[in-house]
Amino acid sequence: SILRPKPLRSRTDANKLKGAMFKEMTGASAEHAAMFLEMAGGDMETAIQLYFDGGGAAPMEVEQQAGASPTAPSVQAPEWWNVIWPCVEEPPEAWTRQQLSHQDGSWKGGIPQPKNGPCGVLAVVHGLILVDQHHLDVSQIEVSAEAVANAVSKILLRCRPDEGSPVKMVRPKEKGQYGPASELYVTEITDPSSVLDTVKARIQDFQGPGGIIDLMYSAIWTRGFDLVKKEATSEGGELPLVPKVFNSWLCSMELLSLLLRGIARGNVGIYSGDGTRNTSWDGACEIGLLSSFEKEQGIPVNEALKAPKVPVWILHGGDHFTLAWSKCLPSEAPGTEFSLNFWNGLPPGGPMLAELAVHAVKGAIVGKEAQPKFFKPEPGEVDEVIQADPADKAQKPNNYRSWRFEVTLAWDRPDLEGEVRGPDVPPEPKVDQEDARYQRSGPWRCRSCYDKRFQTGDFSLVPDESPDFCPKCNKTRKECGWSIWMPFADLPPKKQEMLMVRHAKKIEPILWTKWPAAEVRNTSGGELPAC
Repeated sequence: SILRPKPLRSRTDANKLKGAMFKEMTGASAEHAAMFLEMAGGDMETAIQLYFDGGGAAPMEVEQQAGASPTAPSVQAPEWWNVIWPCVEEPPEAWTRQQLSHQDGSWKGGIPQPKNGPCGVLAVVHGLILVDQHHLDVSQIEVSAEAVANAVSKILLRCRPDEGSPVKMVRPKEKGQYGPASELYVTEITDPSSVLDTVKARIQDFQGPGGIIDLMYSAIWTRGFDLVKKEATSEGGELPLVPKVFNSWLCSMELLSLLLRGIARGNVGIYSGDGTRNTSWDGACEIGLLSSFEKEQGIPVNEALKAPKVPVWILHGGDHFTLAWSKCLPSEAPGTEFSLNFWNGLPPGGPMLAELAVHAVKGAIVGKEAQPKFFKPEPGEVDEVIQADPADKAQKPNNYRSWRFEVTLAWDRPDLEGEVRGPDVPPEPKVDQEDARYQRSGPWRCRSCYDKRFQTGDFSLVPDESPDFCPKCNKTRKECGWSIWMPFADLPPKKQEMLMVRHAKKIEPILWTKWPAAEVRNTSGGELPAC
């Protein structure tokens, strides 16, 4: 399989799952689940908190005025409308009011995003600005009119089907009117050398409210509708370029790809539709992409996106696009330490600028990563991690590396099959069942009974009155085995990685797709930022 645009483009499956989980946890309706998830930018914990903070009630709705029509009048949309937009209606304010500029009093190098929706478009423009400024101190980075003009002109020039094709700049004839009945004004620019000057002359439109729609329209018109449709629907991709998920109109991976490299194919995975290596991203753009879906779905992102020409990466968190960059390309060697700057423009996690200290303990992934295999556990290996110590979690809730974990060790199981380790595969570390460092007094967990817990429905411990014999399976403690408690630092690397993914902040597994098991901290001493 390939890293398909469908799960990345609209997050349809992920958001349906979140909606179902929200309903199960709160008892809310599907409509309220969608509403609160939209308010929280797709973050489940924030959505639930908003729900209960409001006493489980939906935000107050505006009553329909007496005599008002309950439905909007039907509007005849032009043929191209459904290629771009999900509904025949005015695009939401998340798009029509979004600007390509920083706010007064805020970091001049950032682009705030008031509402969920166009984050992919913003990430591409902002990322291209950072291509020219990533080496600067953050205090010197600026989303200036000139910087935005350079980014916009780069996008439009690379959207041309060939070097002889014109750039087409599109804007509404009536400023600020982006509904399906609005007329558009299209200007063709045949001389590539004059594109930047033309963009500069119109920079107030591009930077002002709705300017991202002007940019999107211009890129699509320049590429051509037939070619955009052909590219977007290849390898299982879908239209529209801006799908609607819950109540948000989101940027698809096809649209992000069009703006990033001039081609509307949304497959950012390592494989093409026919199973061969996806070479379409080789040398296609300056900046990279890292995605949480690689860990969640096990489908690697393309190597060219992991290793861009300049150290600027779009981070895809499943619900949102953010940015990370470094002053210079970090070494790929194990043990490398470097800084990453991070920007998130969307509330509630942003607007936020953060500096992250990264210790790449295993270095960086170079080229294709080997697919993991299942080897039959040998007696003495850590077989299963049951839980983290509740007391450790309560004392240090955000420091899972300091917790102790309850684990069981593997034993000889003729019924279990797995691949045989070759001479080039190092064995897993072995642990002594009776190591005094890992023992606890009191009630204990029978390993044999725990292994059959789903058949028996019995998850209970053996009482401390029976320290050497399990009355449930009628075996001595030494025959059946028992769980032990190991510090995170003593666990084998593979179990550490599993726990890191399970307990880490969302940004960590995303960065681990490039720098496996890297230690990441906020240099301010606070929590890692949301993405």
